[in-house]
Amino acid sequence: MVRQASGLARLERPASVVLLNLPCIEEQQSPYVFEGPSFEIWTRIDGTRTEEHIVDELVEAYGAPREQIAHDVHEFLAELLRLGLIVDDDESDGEGEAAPHID
Repeated sequence: MVRQASGLARLERPASVVLLNLPCIEEQQSPYVFEGPSFEIWTRIDGTRTEEHIVDELVEAYGAPREQIAHDVHEFLAELLRLGLIVDDDESDGEGEAAPHID
């Protein structure tokens, strides 16, 4: 399961979210703004859904080809993980801490 990382400051609107990764604010330099497809994926990252569940919901909601949605979701989640905005709880470092993962 994937969840949003702790330490994020956010401003949420009905169709967008603006994020600051406070633990990495010196490296970030500017806020991340998610709208459209990125917003739709972001709102589903809640610690209760896997990547596959997110893909299933988006396929059902938009009727786009599953392969395309799966690719886009995977790439976006990998970037969010790299930026420290999400955590993949399916991986653990043995001390109860989630470790980076997204194949």
